Amino acid sequence: MRKLGIIVGLFLCCTLQAQMRIISYNVENLFDTTHDSLKLDEDFTPEGKYKWSKSRYYRKIENISRVIVSICGWQNAAIVGLCEVENEQCLTDMVKTGGLGRLGYNYIHQESPDERGIDCALLYDPKQFKLLNSRFIPVILPEGERPTRDIVYASGEIKHKNSGYSSRTIPPDTLHIMMCHLPSQSGGTEQTAFKRHIAYRVLQQTVDSILSVQPQAKIVIMGDMNSTPTDRLRGMHNLMMPLEKTSKGGAGTHKWQGIWSYLDQFYVSESLYGRSNAQVYAESWVMERDNKYGGEQPMRCYKYLTWQPGYSDHLPIYLDIR
Repeated sequence: MRKLGIIVGLFLCCTLQAQMRIISYNVENLFDTTHDSLKLDEDFTPEGKYKWSKSRYYRKIENISRVIVSICGWQNAAIVGLCEVENEQCLTDMVKTGGLGRLGYNYIHQESPDERGIDCALLYDPKQFKLLNSRFIPVILPEGERPTRDIVYASGEIKHKNSGYSSRTIPPDTLHIMMCHLPSQSGGTEQTAFKRHIAYRVLQQTVDSILSVQPQAKIVIMGDMNSTPTDRLRGMHNLMMPLEKTSKGGAGTHKWQGIWSYLDQFYVSESLYGRSNAQVYAESWVMERDNKYGGEQPMRCYKYLTWQPGYSDHLPIYLDIR
């Protein structure tokens, strides 16, 4: 029995080692405390509406870092996608001096045309993901509409871990990642749907260009899609659709006026579909009681104008690929 236990333990260990984890997290208003004259960020300054102080800022960074580390466990996630990050300074503070310090993450970021200055970014572990290429794909809305966030694209090599059963070296795979924060529903779901349709067309064009060269390409699209999950991208599978069906409205990644939804989503290409599993991270310590509508909701940093040491109004999602 003891030998059997050792064998089972080794098998589980090898299985875990063969697994790659990717995280997507809308961190809700990760602003520094300095006003940028080119952005509408006055609310998140010490003199602004939220009295956004350095102590609150660094507490927010520590809390977001704690969530990421808790999802990862003993091994870094290969890639962490973030929404609503104001600038590079926020990323530097997170990966150099904050809760992710000494874990070795690098990041990909560029200022987007969003008027508030909330951008998408990618953190990656260079020991697991060898960056080959990155670029920022604009989503151009019609004249007169407020500009939206760029899509962050990166490709890199994922090296397989040795399972222990063979010394044969497995060639690395190329993984294509796209991190999104599509236009919001502010102003009405139907009235703003055309903006998200434009963003989806941009995503589809990018997917098509990759698959036309490499039909079996490994592609992951993730982020806050600001809409319910659908299989609207050809050649891709939305992994949140089964979760939405089984939850029957009682769970999700975001709760608005008592209604849960899966705004945060993962799409994977055909070559990853049978090897991928997506989950929502909803541990009790990132939740709070919803006194108005009942049940629970994500614990955010502000209740109206009252600060609390919370996390985000979104729950993070993570993807395991074997």
